[in-house]
Amino acid sequence: MGPNVKTEFLENWVFIVMKKMDILLEVLSTYNLPKGDYAVFGSAPLVVVGMVDDVNDLDVIIRPSKWPFQTEGEYLTEDIEFFDNWPNEDVDDLIDNHSFEYDGILFIDPKKVIKYKQNMNRDKDIDILSMFRGNPNG
Repeated sequence: MGPNVKTEFLENWVFIVMKKMDILLEVLSTYNLPKGDYAVFGSAPLVVVGMVDDVNDLDVIIRPSKWPFQTEGEYLTEDIEFFDNWPNEDVDDLIDNHSFEYDGILFIDPKKVIKYKQNMNRDKDIDILSMFRGNPNG
């Protein structure tokens, strides 16, 4: 074997790096939720617009009339959390008036996400919020 064997071997491989968000969106699609009745909130919209690299989980809001939860407005899986409510917001209004479509999925407007994260004031959001210095418009 010559010195270029490893290089030649690697040149024949295609490496696909998937973000966790991509994987979770695939899992989300298996729920077959009706388009227009749910939207992705949390940090995922910030990933879509390039403000954040990836997510740890997905937060999904869904119209309360479409999926009545058995447990206090939320349904949790390992990496996807479904909510029929959102603090200080009307879920129907968020889906109808404050979302954008990307790859066939509705995502909540990043300005709304930043405002929410500012109001929650959690340690885990400090890095994201430091980019905005208190201004959700950038």
